[in-house]
Amino acid sequence: MDMACLRVALLTTGICLAIAPSANAQEGAVPVEGEIIVTAQKRSESLQKAAIAVHAFQPADIEKSGIRNALDLQYVDPAVKVVPSIQPNIAIRGLGTANFNPGVDPSVAFNQDGIYLSTPNALTPVLFDIERIEAVLGPQGTLYGRNSNGGTINFITAKPTFELGGYVRAGLGNYGSINSEGALNFPISDTLALRVAGGSDYHDAYNDNGTNDVRSFAGRAKLLFAPSDRFTAVLTVDGASRKSHATSYDGSCPPNLENVAACATTPFRPWTGLLPAQPIGHGNTTIYGASAELNYALGWAELISLTGYKVTDWRNSTTAGWYGGVNNFDFIQNTNDKFFTQEIRLSAAPTSAVNWVLGGYYSHLKQTALTQYNYVQNTFAPDDFYQAFPITDSTATSSALFADLTIPIPSLDGFSLIGGLRYTHETKTSEGLVEAGTISTGAAFPGSLATSGKTSLDRVTWKAGFKYQATPNNLLFFTASTGFKSGGINVLPPEAGSLITFDPELITAYEIGSKNTSFDNSLQLNASLFRYDYKNYQAYVFWRPGTGAPSTILNGTFFPIVNSQSATFKGGEFSARWRPSRDDNLGISLNLLDNTFDDFLLELPFSAPVDFSNTPVFLSPRSTVRIDYERGINLANGDRLTAGADISFVSHQIAQGSYVNGAGETLLYRVPSYRKTNANLSYRVSKIDLIISAFIRNIENKAVVNSVAAGFPIPENYFQVNYRLDAPRTYGFSLRKSF
Repeated sequence: MDMACLRVALLTTGICLAIAPSANAQEGAVPVEGEIIVTAQKRSESLQKAAIAVHAFQPADIEKSGIRNALDLQYVDPAVKVVPSIQPNIAIRGLGTANFNPGVDPSVAFNQDGIYLSTPNALTPVLFDIERIEAVLGPQGTLYGRNSNGGTINFITAKPTFELGGYVRAGLGNYGSINSEGALNFPISDTLALRVAGGSDYHDAYNDNGTNDVRSFAGRAKLLFAPSDRFTAVLTVDGASRKSHATSYDGSCPPNLENVAACATTPFRPWTGLLPAQPIGHGNTTIYGASAELNYALGWAELISLTGYKVTDWRNSTTAGWYGGVNNFDFIQNTNDKFFTQEIRLSAAPTSAVNWVLGGYYSHLKQTALTQYNYVQNTFAPDDFYQAFPITDSTATSSALFADLTIPIPSLDGFSLIGGLRYTHETKTSEGLVEAGTISTGAAFPGSLATSGKTSLDRVTWKAGFKYQATPNNLLFFTASTGFKSGGINVLPPEAGSLITFDPELITAYEIGSKNTSFDNSLQLNASLFRYDYKNYQAYVFWRPGTGAPSTILNGTFFPIVNSQSATFKGGEFSARWRPSRDDNLGISLNLLDNTFDDFLLELPFSAPVDFSNTPVFLSPRSTVRIDYERGINLANGDRLTAGADISFVSHQIAQGSYVNGAGETLLYRVPSYRKTNANLSYRVSKIDLIISAFIRNIENKAVVNSVAAGFPIPENYFQVNYRLDAPRTYGFSLRKSF
């Protein structure tokens, strides 16, 4: 047996996956056919040689699955779960952020063309002219920094080239779906090229009360300046708009809630029979910005500068308390973000034996916001009562220095040490008001109080580990790393004391993984195990101060963020992909999670404690199995027909949020196990480069509850459990013409 193969056999439970190394598979060489190149570690490398858990999706994956926006990623990545709520809510391996208070940062970082986005609302609502999407799993505290505890999702869009060309695509589907995208690329001179692209995504309401619809469009222009082989600059301007009638809590109960008496009279009726007949809520987002990417090859290194400026204006209202023909409760939230970011980094030249990255980062966010609750009928205060929490001036600045290093050990063939370090300094300030009054007249009751808060921190995050490239086709890696999600400021009266600020979430993560290919890259076997130790978990809570509360907060209802002690995330992933021929592609993946709140005790002043300790973390199914198969057929006339399908089996999990039963106990909702099946079909007319595609998702039309809420302080539905659902069955087809 070859010694390299023997080493692999010891690492992969006795299975020898490769015998002879392939010259094309050597690190830094031209990738072989079928390899995917990613930049998840801020350098170009083969997906199978990256010592990190990352999933990559190319334009063909996006097109055939009918993916139109970031929320659709859960249809192709079993590690990603999305809750379609009033703003995008994405969790990776069960770790995400389930609240929408102004100033709260996400646990999953979003980057577009390498530039960090301050809020999920800044995500382009339409995916168009995409080169690649990368879902990087697990905390990325050194290269990406703060607010990437769950991981990061990178959207890489197509750059201009010096070739004239482009494409157009148009699609139709059920629920009145109309979507389109297109791009035009043309050279202006020997050194200038322009690429203009745009897309749209419209569909009618999934719910029969008019909610869960969407009207989105986006556009982007990129100018490439390449005066030499050593220097390039890409300037980008973009804009987008998304309008909808929000996501409604629908006035009925999810299934299997016999412990809630009110649910006996409001049976589960997914997507139908909902109130009101016409929606009152809306969600409107406007995004525009500009960015610049400068690249200069120094020979011994590459210098990269990324500058971005993004304005995001989000306005939302939700009718969450509709009952008995009366609108009892409205939730209103508006935010305006102006976000500037700058990153400068040096990276090792592609020919360097040592891979390293050194960089600096700075960002500044200026935000104004309004959160308002209208109580038409109110159990604990007068009817016709509102509370408003305007933020008149809020800022968040972050500065960081970072380094990442992979050093080969000459005496140990194929063995390299991995290290990373990042120092972050950040400051947040907030000025605002707590107001109360009468809805119908606007009269103050009892008036308004000024609020203010400030937080700052200095934190060092690190990464350490190794990678062992036993053969060109077999990789073993291990990393230990830390990260943090920023703390923040609640808009609360001064009497709330320590609740005015909340601490950052802290994570220490361990991951071991193996990536293997064999049979000329036709078979891939990848596996990983991970553990996260989480502290200061930030919980979004419903706080209604009771007896003994100061008069300024008595009768009020608040939704602060509080730290709820600790949690442990454990799990593993196994994936296999077999391509026995150019026409067959079979994949299977298994994701296992054991995520638990170790200590989840909410002890708020002037209210009874709530203890969720030793309960599962939200959106963390014990197991997810996904099987997909694709078959292509080359026809005699040169055309190609491709058909594919995938099926997912998801075990039970806990929905986001909580509810109150008839005994006044606060409980979590258990979502039963379910199965979902998707399918796609495409036909390529080679002579005219035309692709005709069709897809169907959620063939079973399975209604999956993703979040619940109860306790809105109105008499009729105080003990009723509202819920939100994943999308119903959707299908459509499209035409794509390249030129």
